[in-house]
Amino acid sequence: METREAAGIARPGAVRKRRGASDGPLKLTCEYCGRTFKRSEHKERHVRTHTKEKPFVCHCSAAFTRRDLLTRHQRITSHSSQDNRSQDSRDQDAGSEQSDQPVVEADMAAAVSLSDMSMNPWNHQLANGHAPDLPQQVLSQPFQQPLLPQEYFDPGQAIAGYDHFRDFANFLDGVGLPPEWSPYFSAPEPEEDLVDPQLREPGTDAATPIPRTGRSGSPFSTWLPSAPHGSRIAEVNSDNRPRGVDTDSQPFRVTEDQHARLAVYLDSFRGVVNDEFVLPSRHALTRYITSYFQGFHLHMPFIHQQTWRVLDSPLELVLAIATMGAQYSFEHRNSERLFQAGKAVLLERLLHESEKFGPKTSSFLSMHNYYPLGARALSSSRPKRDSGPWEPVDTVRALIILMGYATWERKEKFVAEAFSLQSLLVQVLRDVGLLERSDPDSPMESASPQTAWLAWVRQESVRRTKLIAFTFLHTHSVAYNVYPVLRSNEIHLRLPCSTGEWRALNAVQWKAARRDLRKEQLNFQDALSLLLRHDGSAPLDPIPTPLGNYCLLHGLLQRIHIVRDLSLPIMDHSASLPGEEVNKLERGLRSWTSGWQQQTESSLDPNNENGPIPFTSSSLLALAYVRIYLNLGPYRQLETRDPSRVARALYRSPRVDRSNGVISALLYATHALSIPVRLGVDRVARSQAFFWSVRHSLSGLECAVLLSKWLHSVSEFVDEVPLTDSEDRILHWVRCVVEEAFAVVDFEEDEPIPQSDPASLSLAVLKIWAHFFKSNTQWPFINIIGRSLEAYREMLVRGNTQQQAT
Repeated sequence: METREAAGIARPGAVRKRRGASDGPLKLTCEYCGRTFKRSEHKERHVRTHTKEKPFVCHCSAAFTRRDLLTRHQRITSHSSQDNRSQDSRDQDAGSEQSDQPVVEADMAAAVSLSDMSMNPWNHQLANGHAPDLPQQVLSQPFQQPLLPQEYFDPGQAIAGYDHFRDFANFLDGVGLPPEWSPYFSAPEPEEDLVDPQLREPGTDAATPIPRTGRSGSPFSTWLPSAPHGSRIAEVNSDNRPRGVDTDSQPFRVTEDQHARLAVYLDSFRGVVNDEFVLPSRHALTRYITSYFQGFHLHMPFIHQQTWRVLDSPLELVLAIATMGAQYSFEHRNSERLFQAGKAVLLERLLHESEKFGPKTSSFLSMHNYYPLGARALSSSRPKRDSGPWEPVDTVRALIILMGYATWERKEKFVAEAFSLQSLLVQVLRDVGLLERSDPDSPMESASPQTAWLAWVRQESVRRTKLIAFTFLHTHSVAYNVYPVLRSNEIHLRLPCSTGEWRALNAVQWKAARRDLRKEQLNFQDALSLLLRHDGSAPLDPIPTPLGNYCLLHGLLQRIHIVRDLSLPIMDHSASLPGEEVNKLERGLRSWTSGWQQQTESSLDPNNENGPIPFTSSSLLALAYVRIYLNLGPYRQLETRDPSRVARALYRSPRVDRSNGVISALLYATHALSIPVRLGVDRVARSQAFFWSVRHSLSGLECAVLLSKWLHSVSEFVDEVPLTDSEDRILHWVRCVVEEAFAVVDFEEDEPIPQSDPASLSLAVLKIWAHFFKSNTQWPFINIIGRSLEAYREMLVRGNTQQQAT
């Protein structure tokens, strides 16, 4: 079959090659540089970069290497409408166009130096009587624009011509040309404008201008420009150089149009947002949104990344995402500004949409006077403006992210912000509903695959939002030792779906992922009850997914907290849990571990393809075992953000007695220490943002204190009570981990490998964890934990020195 020419006119002398059934893959070689191509049109387009031929000619004598550039030129210069005029009117216009020719030529010269269009000397050749060597139909007939091959517009295929043009357009956007410089590239165009106007769907108007704000273009590009030759910017030929960045690798790129629309949304909330707040540039927003999905979202996946669009979300959610993204981009000042703006917009939205919630939210807002200053008066007097899309569950999403930022920020004032947002989130969740909603009219079964997939995405996103809100509220309770504000008996939702279903890119992949499902996931409460009722096997069917296991583990952790609070004596914070309850909890944790191990998506590799949630769950399992035997919550005082106060509180915490029951907790505490040592303490500390969440740090803190206290108890009574086999094995493992760490870690001061006695190992464990937390570059909150452990260790050293002196 003969390959069709993508270009309307073939290069003179070009040789067509035929591909037979047995010829194998067709390879066409450039006679100038030797580069090979599979399609003749790709080769011919490439060859023009060597020959500088411009076979696509407009009736105004402008010439182009590719037909899509000619299409763009005709649309922008309105030549397409001129083609419909009479010949007389064209002749009349010719005189006026000649008078403007110097201006146009100057503008073209500026554009030529930064585009892959060269100023073609045809005008001068024609003036001197020398016609270029072109096919006769070009010189004798008006240009008839042929259709591009259908492959150019098939999003499922990577066509080099279209991709190169898109990169080329992105480059011109990045160079920063002001619109007055060039009549061809006056502003960044949306991608759909690259499509041939003749192929547009009926009812669309390609000539309708899109309103833009501010100066078009920017000094940022998606790939490097050519270096200048002398004082002239080099010609850009995108066809003959490999692509370094594919625009598809930036799925969250914010365009000028999207940025302008967000600015319109922000204007409708200008009365409650700080006057000095300015929406970050589209490049900054792109960076923040991308960082959010590459960081925070991995640990709390409740937004469906594949179908999420920036303009489909309310402004407060976009600002919340940008807040967290700025934090993950280490731009802390901007993250604080975005947080304050996002919170103000969210509260204003709650005031406007209070009837969409229930009495719990409204009464809470009224009682706590939670509205921004002047919000009530502004809301009643301001005319209705375009404030963007919104639904109640979006408020839950924005609250989770804003509360997450405030919970882990270093400044003490954010602790109060976190508690206020926590209380508000609970009331909103209860009003929105924590029940599994079954819609009999759902299009899941009867509709097309695409419609069914989108309906499922919405349902699963809402479910995950509520379940992850529950887990984060409990994490907040763990961090600050407050009674759980949302109990597990209030959750009547099904456990989340598998990673394969959630990450499907389209309806076809989603249906394939669901094909092997035997049954839907269990209800959260049913699964939690089964864990506590069975004897350590894996009773759950089907086995919960990684995110489902994560939610269930929070349920078990919450039970430990509540049962301990209800145990007597209430004033004795070191009171042990009742033996019967300890047995039930340990059975539940063994059942949970069995299910985690049987889940094919589970892995202790933090970089595994299913995300870091299974890895995070392993750290929470260690925390659960530690909390059965050490009630450290009242002694941490992390809410003070003061390392010295935290250290003094840890110093007063109860001791850990040697017993057979604590062996499991010690095993998991040792394993928790071994992970960063095995992966590299400094390496993990400096890159942990993407797989090592703050939950690991909370767990690591309690594991460090438990293991250190137990080693101290061993050192005191090892002569009186010999070590059991299990204790001896734990002690050996701790020695191995400590020796490995001290051999490679760059501590602030040179220290020899500590002695192998339990007392020295007790201090060494604290030193490794403190160094690890202090080296964190993501959340200052984790640095505070590191400095607290360091101060606690120094207090223990001073105490041991004083004890030896007496």
